[in-house]
Amino acid sequence: MISEEENNIVHYDVKVINAYKSYGVNKIINGLNMNVASGSIYGLLGPSGCGKSTLLQCILGSIALDSGSINLKVQSLSDVGYMPQDLCLDGKLNIKETLAYYGALHKMSEKNIVTRIKELKNILSLPDLDTYIENLSGGQSRRVSLGITLFHDPEVVILDEPTVGLDSLLREQIWVEFRKMVEQHKTTIIITTHYIEEANQANCVGLMRNGVLVEEGLPRDIIANNHSNSLESAFLKICYKRQEDNLIHNEHCVQNREVITTEAKHNNNKLMKSSTNMDLDRIKVLIKKNVRTMFRDYAFLFTMLILPIIQTFAICNAIGTNINDLAIAFQNDEIDFSDCRRNNIDGCVFNNKNNQTISCDILNHLASLYTLNDMKDRNIDELILKKSNNIAFIHFPKNYSIQFFKFFDDHENYNIESQVSVNLTKYNSLYTNRLLIDLTNTMNHVAENILNSCSKNPRALSIPVKLTVVSGVDVKSYTDCIISIFIVMGTFYFPCIFSLTITLTDKMEGIISRSMFSGVTIAEVVMSLFCIMNVLLILQMAIPLFMAYVLYGRPIIITNGLVAYTVLMILVGWTGFFFGIISACISSSTLAAIYAVNGFNFCQAILAGAAWPVEGQFPLLQFVSELCPIRIAGNIMNNISLRGWTWEHPMVVASILKMLIYNVMLSLIVFILVKFKKDAWIKK
Repeated sequence: MISEEENNIVHYDVKVINAYKSYGVNKIINGLNMNVASGSIYGLLGPSGCGKSTLLQCILGSIALDSGSINLKVQSLSDVGYMPQDLCLDGKLNIKETLAYYGALHKMSEKNIVTRIKELKNILSLPDLDTYIENLSGGQSRRVSLGITLFHDPEVVILDEPTVGLDSLLREQIWVEFRKMVEQHKTTIIITTHYIEEANQANCVGLMRNGVLVEEGLPRDIIANNHSNSLESAFLKICYKRQEDNLIHNEHCVQNREVITTEAKHNNNKLMKSSTNMDLDRIKVLIKKNVRTMFRDYAFLFTMLILPIIQTFAICNAIGTNINDLAIAFQNDEIDFSDCRRNNIDGCVFNNKNNQTISCDILNHLASLYTLNDMKDRNIDELILKKSNNIAFIHFPKNYSIQFFKFFDDHENYNIESQVSVNLTKYNSLYTNRLLIDLTNTMNHVAENILNSCSKNPRALSIPVKLTVVSGVDVKSYTDCIISIFIVMGTFYFPCIFSLTITLTDKMEGIISRSMFSGVTIAEVVMSLFCIMNVLLILQMAIPLFMAYVLYGRPIIITNGLVAYTVLMILVGWTGFFFGIISACISSSTLAAIYAVNGFNFCQAILAGAAWPVEGQFPLLQFVSELCPIRIAGNIMNNISLRGWTWEHPMVVASILKMLIYNVMLSLIVFILVKFKKDAWIKK
């Protein structure tokens, strides 16, 4: 026979024994003891900041105690329903999708999910199920959040401020449902609330203050013991009496606690599965959820799909192209410029009867390259250069052509004062270098025409050097030399932004932590994002390549090295993905993560060789540049596309090995963060 004493034994689903938790010098939980009986409602009351939410997180195992123990008598997280104080809802999903998402995480069947959604819609008076979360009011959102908690019929329900923002009628309806769950299903409920009077409906209440429970017991007993007529006035008296002692432990129910202490076991950490475990079904659910939210975020889609098009268009049209519409001011004292149009070479210029003006030949050739502005007064040349868009002022003296001929025919009597003078502005070295090259080419062109007109060999003016291009024959502009570097920059940046934004958004909004309470592991979160990223990466690779090499016709040599070209792009994309994950994990704010990612990408862009050759850097900086992923891959991709390097080339193989090492190192860092830094994925 079972004795009467055994019948009176109270079984506890939650036991907290001598718990301590601090953040820095602030003691949040200070030697707290708490017992929650099985199949009961426990109301946890206390002012804001007294440690209620932290205590609930410790019970669930998401935050570790400094010392003490917690015993939560459930087999897995599927037996627990947790409603955080924050909403932790994804605004891009509607109510039906949100509830179905968490139901699928708990491995409920499709039929059970549909049935449960209908039940909770009636119980919680939910609005239209197709309404998006972002369009709900605060009270409606809290009802959805409560629905997620109750969706899978858990054995233990932990609710942090569930009725805040709800009207009195709905609060009462929800409490009726709580009591029904306790009576019919023996559910254990822990609830924190600011509405003290509604806690009268709890089986047991505890007042938390300064990290300890200062009172615990049946509501009617607490009211009677403190000679009050309401629970609120009783707690006010208790707080007043305890005002001068912040470290008083609860002295009620001492006998029960002594029994519990001898049987307590610290087993709540077993709830949280290894963060590296993965379940294929949950990964599919996460992929489905992320794809839905991604396609409903138009700004995100613009960044992932349209921005690569804009970037490639800008690179091909704004960098390395010919510089047009530059202006040159000139003064020709030899002949009026309007008469130069009638100037033609007629016979040898060394013939005394020839009236050829060389200044006209030079100006006519420059007119095809620049905008020429005829000036009449040389004294204003300095004003012209400083106050206008002219990049140079060219002056042709009188008798310039005669002296020019003497330079060839009678060099000893050539008057050096008769040279053409060129005043330059050097505020832009590209303009200056372009002008010097064009002037040199123009003078050579005119000289060659003169020699041809006099039946002389124009090669006499050229230097005795034979130039032969052995590779890069089709390279026509600077853009052709750097296009691969810019393409690989995008291949790194966009996967990085993808993993950063989704992971960080879900982290800061509490979606990751809430999903973890539904059984999701961080490894599953990372793997689901990795799968989606690879699909996007194909598009982010194909779009720039098609635009650059097909639409704009950038030169490329077809060899088996293009396989290595593709492999390098994929490896760089993976590197960016892992870097974004790490940045989201270790960053405590959105701005910090964005600064880290953009700063690293900007440094790589400068150091990779697209802005200026790496060979122009000092040795230490060159060493740093050669370690950048974009430099490692971009340099080899350039050699593959322009020099025809093949897959077997030692430098190609070495580059692929370097990128593999990069990915292994970053994935190991992610693994360490997943395995040993669980709280890094939860918003503080």
